[in-house]
Amino acid sequence: MLQPGDPSIKRIAVLRANGLGDFLFATPALRALSTAFPEAEITYLCLPWLQPFIAGRYSYIQRTLVVPPYPGIRGVIGDPEAAQQEADQFFSDCRDYAFDLAIQMHGGGVESNPFVRKLGARYTLGMAGRGIPHLDYSLAYEFYQHEVLRYLELVGQIGVSTNDLRMDAPEISGDVEQLRLAWPELDAGEYVVIHPGASDPRRRWPVERFAAVADYIQQTYRRRVVISGSLGDRTLTYQVKASAARPVIDLAGQIDLGALVALIRRASLLISNDTGVAHVAYAVGTSSVVIYWCGNLITAGPFQRARFRPVLSWTLNCPKCGARRCRCPVSFVAEASLDEVLEQVDDLFDSGVAGAGGR
Repeated sequence: MLQPGDPSIKRIAVLRANGLGDFLFATPALRALSTAFPEAEITYLCLPWLQPFIAGRYSYIQRTLVVPPYPGIRGVIGDPEAAQQEADQFFSDCRDYAFDLAIQMHGGGVESNPFVRKLGARYTLGMAGRGIPHLDYSLAYEFYQHEVLRYLELVGQIGVSTNDLRMDAPEISGDVEQLRLAWPELDAGEYVVIHPGASDPRRRWPVERFAAVADYIQQTYRRRVVISGSLGDRTLTYQVKASAARPVIDLAGQIDLGALVALIRRASLLISNDTGVAHVAYAVGTSSVVIYWCGNLITAGPFQRARFRPVLSWTLNCPKCGARRCRCPVSFVAEASLDEVLEQVDDLFDSGVAGAGGR
C-alpha cells in the first residue's frame, strides 16, 4: 500500500487543468503532498495560460506541463487530427517519463480519470462520481464539499495529512514592476479593486451595481477605484466605467496574473464576484466583499469572516427558464442586494481591517 515517505515515489503528476481559483484551492493539498514525499518531483498539468504564473512561483511544484487538446479537459480547436496527434505525443512522452504516481484533482472523473490512466503511472489517485470507474486510490466526488477540504481529503487516501488550510498566492520578483508598467500611479495613495467578471455568467453580479459601489467608495472613503479583469472582461469593465459617475482606473487586459497578485495584495479592499481574484485576496490577506450564489459558498467560500465577507444570492431556480439545473447564461446572483454589499464595505472600513492592505 502506498504510504507517505515511500522512497520509490520519485515523480508525481497532478492534473488540475482549470482556473486560477481552482489552482489556489489545491495549493494546501499540493504543499502537503510535497511534505509527505520530500524526495519526489511534482509536475503540475495545467492549461497554457496558467503555466507562466505557476512556473517558478511555487517551491513545491518543480515542473509544469500544458495539457493537450482533450475532450472535457482542454477544448479541441482547429484540426481534430492534429489535436489527436498532439495528445498522442503528450501521453507517449509522459509514459516515457515514467511517473510513479498520477493524481486527478480535476473533477468527477468522467474524462479526467481516463486521461490520468493514459499517463502510465505506477499508481493513480483521483475522485470518481457515481458510476465512474475508480482509479487505484479513490475518493467519492460530491459537489457540496469545500474545494480546499476536497483535495486534502483526496491526498489523505494515501496517508497525506495536514492541518494547514492556507492557500498560496506568493509574489515574486518582477510582479510589482509589471504592475507599475501598466499603472505608474500605483503608489499615489490607497485604492479599492472591483472585479466584475467571472468565467460563468451565472456568477456575475449586475455591472450597474459594481458602478454604484465604485461611486460610493470614492464619495464615502476617498479611495481610488481600480477595475480588474482579463482581456475577455473588457466589455464588462467598460460598462462599469461608463456607468460610474466618478472616474475609475480600468486595468482589464493590461496586467498578467503575477501583477494581479501584486495589485490585490496592496489594495485596501476587493469587491468581486466569486472568481479567481476573490481567492487571490483570501490567499494574500486582503479584505474582501464577494458575491456568491448560495451553493457556491459551500464549495468556495472563505473560512474566516473578520476580513472576508460573503454576500449571498438565494436564487435556486433559473431566472430565465425556471429549471433547478441548467446552463442558461443568466445571473443567479442578481438577488444579492446592493445595500448588503455596502453594509459589509462600511463594516470592514469601520472595523479598520479594510485599508490595511494584504499580508
